[in-house]
Amino acid sequence: MTDLKVAIVGCGNISRSHASAYAAAPVELVGVADIVPEKAVELAEKYSSTPFDSLTSLLAATSPDLVSVTTPPGSHAALAIEILAAGKSVLLEKPPVLSLAELDAVAEAEQASAGSVYVVFQHRHGSGGLRAASLLSTGALGRPQVAVCETLWFRPVSYFDPEWRGTWVGEGGGPTLGHGIHQIDLLLHLLGPWKSLTATAVRLDRPVEFEDVSMASVIFESGAVATVINSLLSPRELSRIRIDTTGGSLEVNHLYGYSDTDWSFTPAPDAARAAANGLDPGARRTEDVAVGTDPWADSAGGDVPSNHAAQLGRLVADLLAGRTHETTLASTRPTMEFVTALYASALTGAAVHRAELTPSHPFYSALHGNVPQPEIDQSLKF
Repeated sequence: MTDLKVAIVGCGNISRSHASAYAAAPVELVGVADIVPEKAVELAEKYSSTPFDSLTSLLAATSPDLVSVTTPPGSHAALAIEILAAGKSVLLEKPPVLSLAELDAVAEAEQASAGSVYVVFQHRHGSGGLRAASLLSTGALGRPQVAVCETLWFRPVSYFDPEWRGTWVGEGGGPTLGHGIHQIDLLLHLLGPWKSLTATAVRLDRPVEFEDVSMASVIFESGAVATVINSLLSPRELSRIRIDTTGGSLEVNHLYGYSDTDWSFTPAPDAARAAANGLDPGARRTEDVAVGTDPWADSAGGDVPSNHAAQLGRLVADLLAGRTHETTLASTRPTMEFVTALYASALTGAAVHRAELTPSHPFYSALHGNVPQPEIDQSLKF
């Protein structure tokens, strides 16, 4: 294989990130499709491709190797299944699907297809995230104990003007699914399997069917604990993960994408300095508490930001080399299970264990658990 033949279905805002990333890779963008023909024409003209008014016509005319699905999330599963039925591979924009039932339907179609399914979780692919995952997995930064995961974003009322936004059918869920899922996925990627969670969700201000703020307390199989908050009401926007280990504190603060400078690691103080903590509460400690070697600093290399170009460039390279790209549909199941559990816990008031999330679980087929909307409205009141 020389250049990869790629296509894009869905020509809205996020499609431009895919098209731009593909433009920098050894691929041929053979077609773009949208049910609004003008959008397809505009994207095709900008990136020297061919516009189509449907996925079906695109597949018939171009036979791509890989198709990016960048439509509203309510359509992801059906489009992915159609692409797989044609024997082609799929790259799903986040969130990949709206439920575990949809995820399993796509996975079943993948098993029967020559194609594979990948998911956009680009925060796994920046150099900082790669370093963090490697150092945490080897124990070089110590054993994780406590973590904080925050997605504090701001979306005005006008953001929900498109008819598909703000609805269970169109978006599938609120900031937990559509926004915080990036940070949640990175947290799980760094800390490993989660065991159980307890959550709260509220609707404070936005005109939506689901939450505009959610919070969860999480226990991991390793014994580590974490808090997660997702908000669309936070004017000073921030995405943040902090992991406190036996060796120090690892932290990333960014917005929509990080570079290496957004990460920091503060080694734990030595015994003498730790013993002095709190002895003079009125004095601010300013001295450097780092001692010995710093594995985080020692691991520094080239800076690769966590954007679409990082993951799509890596995906293309993997496919051309015949390697397995690690951000597969299967690898993202724990993230969708986490999101499902958060909604289940928030709407039922009970803790949810990951092992419970089987096809018989009430929230397996939909994040609202088929709870009547008036009951959801009552549950989300503050």
